[in-house]
Amino acid sequence: MKASITIWVILITVVTSFAQPVGVVAIEDPQFDAQFSQRAIPQVTGKLLHVNPQEIKETTITYTLVTLLGQKTKIAPLSADGSFQLELDYPLPYQQIWVHFGELFYTGLYANKQLYVELDVPKLKAAGKELAFKADGVRYLGEDGPLNEYMNAYILFKRADQLVLSSSIQQIRRPQHPVASEVLAAYTPILDSLKRIQAEFVATHPSPYAWLLENERLSEFYSQVCLHYRGHLMEPALFDQIKAHKTYLRSNSSMLFYLYLGYYFRHLTANRARVSWQDVARLSDLTEPEKAAIDSLRSTETLSPAPAHRAQWTKQLGPRMGKMYQNRRIAQGIRWLDSLYSPAMAEIMKLQLNDSKDIDEQKAALEQILPSMTTSWCKLIAKKEYARTIDQIASVNRALAASGRSPTVADFGSPLQQTDFGATLYKLSSMSGADFLAKLKQSFVGKAILLDRWATWCAPCLQEMPHSKKLQQDAKDLPVVFVYVCTAQGSDQERWKRKIAELKLPGLHFFIDETLDTEVGQLFSFSGYPGYAFINQKGVYKPGSITWLSAIKGRDDLAALLE
Repeated sequence: MKASITIWVILITVVTSFAQPVGVVAIEDPQFDAQFSQRAIPQVTGKLLHVNPQEIKETTITYTLVTLLGQKTKIAPLSADGSFQLELDYPLPYQQIWVHFGELFYTGLYANKQLYVELDVPKLKAAGKELAFKADGVRYLGEDGPLNEYMNAYILFKRADQLVLSSSIQQIRRPQHPVASEVLAAYTPILDSLKRIQAEFVATHPSPYAWLLENERLSEFYSQVCLHYRGHLMEPALFDQIKAHKTYLRSNSSMLFYLYLGYYFRHLTANRARVSWQDVARLSDLTEPEKAAIDSLRSTETLSPAPAHRAQWTKQLGPRMGKMYQNRRIAQGIRWLDSLYSPAMAEIMKLQLNDSKDIDEQKAALEQILPSMTTSWCKLIAKKEYARTIDQIASVNRALAASGRSPTVADFGSPLQQTDFGATLYKLSSMSGADFLAKLKQSFVGKAILLDRWATWCAPCLQEMPHSKKLQQDAKDLPVVFVYVCTAQGSDQERWKRKIAELKLPGLHFFIDETLDTEVGQLFSFSGYPGYAFINQKGVYKPGSITWLSAIKGRDDLAALLE
């Protein structure tokens, strides 16, 4: 009884300052179904002021939408007069958008109804430094203007202190057997410090939007608690409190709340999906090699020690086991969510089950998820996302099917550099993703293409590079070419060259502009960096072949992907 009281005392200190605003409906509420059908997609437009044609040509507006299915990056074209429009997908309230206005300015936007952003280019250039969130020369106007002024002012308020506290949260030790009172006690001092900063800001910046700051903080707090409990059962009182939380913004904080809540339930021992070769053995459409592998496994399962080839036979069944695991994981997730949450909250989390980077796996996941949905607005989003996966698969196939003369790599122009360690470097701009893909296929007839999308500032990308280099060396006799596409966003040509030289990474390297990078990401449904795609010798894209390069252990693994 005492433990339960302790939990609730701490919970009360966490949440008492928050109250749902009158008349505002959260997406978790049943009433939101009716609101969704009546809402218009928020409009985000703007203009670069006092900008010349050359500056328009050199400026690329890249923006990332925070959605219920993760982040989605797009490019906004600039008109001749400097005006632009950001394209949002759904009529959801308070949508967060991260925007790069070339090298001029970076900010987070919040779209609820209508926002107009003005950037005075000469003023921003005169500042001569990296500008973000608020600056002289940037105005947030329209109905959502005050919301954006307020939220971006808070991001910069005592920013150094906020960043230190956020870092402190990440460093909290995760015990082997978490106890609610101890977990909450560890977070409370940091949370109290954030609350004091927030209270000081609210006191000095009166606004009708103050409640959104509180909601964001709670989303961040609860997401960390869920991550803390991953793999361990949460106390009922704590879990009930987290289940009652509602998210009013479509932001990084709310996305992580649902993502980590999903991690929590999927990592509970009772909810872990498991697949073995025995499950595959029950399938009726096995190929002859699969049957042979199963016969070998069955005949040796009682032997001790196990024959050395058992691992290889099991690996042969890997693709089948992977698909079965994906289907089983999603089926279990649907049942579990429906048993625990209200329909809307369950179905928001079902969308999170569709978390693969692979287009075909996304399509298969949505085919399982859609029949279980009853909340109209969630079902509509799932249907549109399903249609998007179909279109993406068709786009890739169309690009690969493009015919014409058989070009050579020279069709990409003269290389910037050819190194003594086997790297050929090109810079590309003003090329569409479909044209780039078609040229690659036509340049390497009879060869497979392993495409690696990366960035010079992406730590996971760089961690994979030594393995990629070794894989190239091991596979010199195989008909496969390694193609590396590096985004210009957040980097420059010299840094890209230095990184390749530092790694001594052979292969075909392209430094691509932000537009081409975004289109490549959209074609293959890459949700970030790194992203990997595999096209076999027949020019057929093989979705799901590569998740991480380090998962390809050597030449034999790579050879198995070839046709």
